[in-house]
Amino acid sequence: MKKRNIIILTSVFTLLICWSACNKKEQAVAPPLPGNEPLTTLVLKATNANDATDTPSASWIQLDPTGTNPPDTSHATLHLKSGASYNVVVQLLDSLNDITPEIKERENYHLFCFDVAPGLNLTCKQTDLDTNPKPLPIGLTDLFTTGAVSSGSLEVTLHHQPNVKDGTCPPGSIDIDATYTVKIQ
Repeated sequence: MKKRNIIILTSVFTLLICWSACNKKEQAVAPPLPGNEPLTTLVLKATNANDATDTPSASWIQLDPTGTNPPDTSHATLHLKSGASYNVVVQLLDSLNDITPEIKERENYHLFCFDVAPGLNLTCKQTDLDTNPKPLPIGLTDLFTTGAVSSGSLEVTLHHQPNVKDGTCPPGSIDIDATYTVKIQ
C-alpha cells in the first residue's frame, strides 16, 4: 500500500510539473532592430523653386567601407543662386543600388542632419515627416534657402535612431557622414 501511494504521488507530482511547464505563457521576443545600412554614395538633387531649369546636384562617394581611402569629392560641390529657395531630394546608394526606398521604409529610424559652416548663407529644413505617433522630420526632402553670395562646407549626416528618435541629431549611430562644398553665387 505504501509503495502504491508513493507511485501515485510521484505520478501526480510529475503530471503537475509537466502541466505547469506546458502552460507557461510564451514571452514575446522583440524583433531585432535594423542595423546600419551599408551606404557608399549620398547625392543632393536641388530644384530652384522659382526656376525649374536651375537643377544643381552634388555627389559624395566613399567606396571603401573601411574609410582608409578618402572619399571621392570631385562631384561634391553644390552651386546655388543667392536669394533663392531650393527643393532638395536626397538619394542614397550602396555602390550600385538605390537604398533611398529602404530608408523611406524605415523612416521612423532615420534622420538627416545638416551642419552649415559659419559664413555660409544657407538654411536647411527637412520638409518630410515620419509616421511616429508624434511625426518627426526625416530629411529625404528638404528646403534649402540661400542668402547673400558666400561659400563654405555643408556636412550631411544620416542618423540611425531605432527606438531613440526624438527629432534631434545626437541619439543613435551614423549611417553616412558626407561633407559638401556649397557655393552661393
